[in-house]
Amino acid sequence: MILGTAGIFLFLVSAFFQDSFSSGRQSKAPVISRPDTTATLPSQTDDNPGNLKSLLKDRDTVGNLFTGMELFYKALQEVETDRTLLHIAYFGDSMIEGDLVTQSLRRAMQKRFGGNGVGFVPVTTPNPGFRMTVRQSFNDSWSIFSFIHHGKPDQESPGISGYVYISGQGAETKYESAAGYGRFHRAEILFGGKNEIDVEVTEDTTTRYLSLVPDPQNAVSSIGVSSDSAFSAFEMQVKSQKPGVIYGVNFANGPGVYVDNYAFRGNSGLPLNSVPAGVFSGFNRILKNKLLILHYGLNVFTPGVEDYHWYEQAMTHVIRHVKESSPGISILMISMPDRSALISGEYQTPAGLPEFIRMQQRIASSEHIAFFNLYQAMGGAGSMKRWVEGEPKLAGDDYTHPNGAGAAKIAFMVHDFLMKGYERFHNHPDSLVSLNYPNPNHE
Repeated sequence: MILGTAGIFLFLVSAFFQDSFSSGRQSKAPVISRPDTTATLPSQTDDNPGNLKSLLKDRDTVGNLFTGMELFYKALQEVETDRTLLHIAYFGDSMIEGDLVTQSLRRAMQKRFGGNGVGFVPVTTPNPGFRMTVRQSFNDSWSIFSFIHHGKPDQESPGISGYVYISGQGAETKYESAAGYGRFHRAEILFGGKNEIDVEVTEDTTTRYLSLVPDPQNAVSSIGVSSDSAFSAFEMQVKSQKPGVIYGVNFANGPGVYVDNYAFRGNSGLPLNSVPAGVFSGFNRILKNKLLILHYGLNVFTPGVEDYHWYEQAMTHVIRHVKESSPGISILMISMPDRSALISGEYQTPAGLPEFIRMQQRIASSEHIAFFNLYQAMGGAGSMKRWVEGEPKLAGDDYTHPNGAGAAKIAFMVHDFLMKGYERFHNHPDSLVSLNYPNPNHE
């Protein structure tokens, strides 16, 4: 039994490495076309899975937990009353690549609470052109290290995006605002390491020179760039010879809520342990993170595998590391969605998936963090098949990943969960522990 479990573990880890990083170090990544996830987002997503009665009787469903969300809701209340700002850090895998899910969640949160900007964006992206909310271009003078491949541990620790970018002389990166998402008002560069970095920054046609001087007392530092008027493009070019550490740029202006997309293809969630506590807390401090969302599972669950005890233990350690690095910040775990596998000639939910969801809820409960059962909110067993084959089409033909419309629907589910908890926080704060959520239409 032990050998079998170990074999499964090694198989999954091997698959993770092979699928995600054939090499840990990259230059300029190739463009990857993902037509199933780039569909235009609809104005409404009122698809009805139509299985409410069966879902109410489904013993595999798990209620949602709001444990620890008071910290986030208190900060959110301050945004409303005192016009402060906060960030939501949304961690996930290929399911949220290209700002999927997060772009719709960001819009919904900013519509109510204010905020102007897309939040934190890394220096480069593995899939240029895929993200629609900001356009990026960069040259190959960056050395890129990740969760998986490290350089010198004391200098090249990954940021919470999973990446760290080591500048070479002449390294360039450019961000351009996207149509429909507004122009930039302020850019904040996050950096670290030991070496000072001289950069030339350009907002549209205005050029200035900055020295990024790391704070020896903090693993992460920042410097803000603002302009009297909004600008459509922000470009950095490194002038210094010594390599320096840059993590990315925060595009946020004014009070409100910002949702940051931390997508990392093939991620099981376990590599978050690779982010040093000082780096994690540095990002939290600079960005004013008040909610960390952990959305994993697609790269762990495998039809036919029954024993995930190893993952339960490992993910528990990850959450403890994140909690210790993020005092005073709420943490929300979102379950993996439904998915379908070809079984006996028909696409259907694998038998072990509900138990995997229960395991995710068990982790959240034991570590006293919030939990949202996305599988249940989608409609439970068979919902992914309906998303793929229904009208409108909400997922790709892999019966695993939502398309643009499906990602927007998931965002609305997450937003609804957050706002239901916020209402309970206002009206019945003592009851903010758990809530069964049996209706996939949230009626």
